[in-house]
Amino acid sequence: MNIKKDQIRLIFFLPFWGLGGASESIFKLINFLTKKNFSILAVSIGKNFYKKKLKKINCEIIEINCARSILSIVKLRKILLIETKKKYKKNILISNIHYGNIISMISSYNIENLKILLTERSSISELSYSKNYSQFFKNKVLYYFAKLLYKRSDLVIVNSNFEKNYISKNFKINNIKCIHPPSITKIIKLKNLIKDKKNIFRIVYVGRLSKEKGLHIILKSLSKLKKNNFTLDIYGDGPLKSEIKELINSLNLNKKIKLKGYVENKNIIYKNADLFINASIFEGLPNSLVQSINYGVYPICSNAPGGNLEVIKYGKLGLSFQMNNENDLYKKIMRFFNNNLKLNNSLRKKHLLKYTEKKSFFDYYKIFNNI
Repeated sequence: MNIKKDQIRLIFFLPFWGLGGASESIFKLINFLTKKNFSILAVSIGKNFYKKKLKKINCEIIEINCARSILSIVKLRKILLIETKKKYKKNILISNIHYGNIISMISSYNIENLKILLTERSSISELSYSKNYSQFFKNKVLYYFAKLLYKRSDLVIVNSNFEKNYISKNFKINNIKCIHPPSITKIIKLKNLIKDKKNIFRIVYVGRLSKEKGLHIILKSLSKLKKNNFTLDIYGDGPLKSEIKELINSLNLNKKIKLKGYVENKNIIYKNADLFINASIFEGLPNSLVQSINYGVYPICSNAPGGNLEVIKYGKLGLSFQMNNENDLYKKIMRFFNNNLKLNNSLRKKHLLKYTEKKSFFDYYKIFNNI
C-alpha cells in the first residue's frame, strides 16, 4: 500500500454490508471520494456484498470474521490501532447504524489521531419497537449505550431532519448534522419519460422483504380493492420472501402481484409505474421514495418515524397514511385512483435538489477536510 502523507485516511465501518439503501449510499460516496485523493478502507462484519465493486475503485476491504457483532470489538480495535500508526495526514472513522456506532465508540476508546463520525442511516427510534422480551431488553441496552456514547464522538451525521431533532432532543447533543442520502444522480425531465399507455394502474414496491417494511399492510390493503385494473410489482429480497408469497396466495392476489427480486436498473422499476407505496414501520430516509418522485411516480407512504414525510414534503408531493393501518392506506389508494393524482412538477424539481449525489457528496467532502 502506497501511503501519502498528504492523504486523509477514511475507515468506513458498516456491520452488515449487504444489498440495501445504506450500503448503496456508502458505496456511491466511496466511489466519489476515491477520485478526490482520499485513501479508503471498508470494514464489515462477515461478507461484504460490494466487495467486487469496491475493489474495482481501489478501496481496501477487511471482513471481520465473527459469529456475533459484539465479538468484533477487539478485532476492530486492532484494525484502528494499526491504521492510526500509519503516516496519513488525518484518520477518520465513519461508523454506520446504531449498534455499529456503539461498537465503534468502544473499539476506539482512547485511540489517538482518530476522528470519529457516527452516522444514522435508519432511525434510532426503531429501538422502541420489539417483537419479544429478548429483543425488548436488547434494544433497551442499545439505546442506553447510544445515549451515553454518541456525545463522545466528534460528529453525528443523520440523513433526515426528523432524526436530527430526535437525537438532539433525546441525547442532549449539539454536534449533529443532517446530510440527505445521494438518492438520485440527476433530476429527470418528465417530458422525456414516455409511459406505455394501458388502462391499468401499475403499482410498485421497492425495498427489503422484512417485517419493518410493512409489506403485509400493502397486500391487505390491495385485497380490499374492488377494481381489477391494477398490478403490483415487488422489487427486493429478504427473509420474509416465502411468507409474502403465502400471503399473496391466501389473499387471491397471485394474478395481480409479481415478485421481481432485486433489480439495480431504476429505469426498469419506475418508468411505467403510476403509484409507489412505502408502508414502513420505521425508516431512515428511503432512496426508493425519492427515486419514485424523480420518475414522476406518485407516492403514498406511512407516517413512520424517519424521513418519509420530509420526502413527500408533508403532503405536497404525495399522500401519507397512519403507520400499520391497512384501512387508512386503502383510503389513500382509493383517493389516488378516484382523483388520478399527479405531482406538481415545478415543486418536485425544486425539492429534489437536496437529494442529489452532488449535494450529498460535497457535504461529506467538506466535513472530512475540515473536521
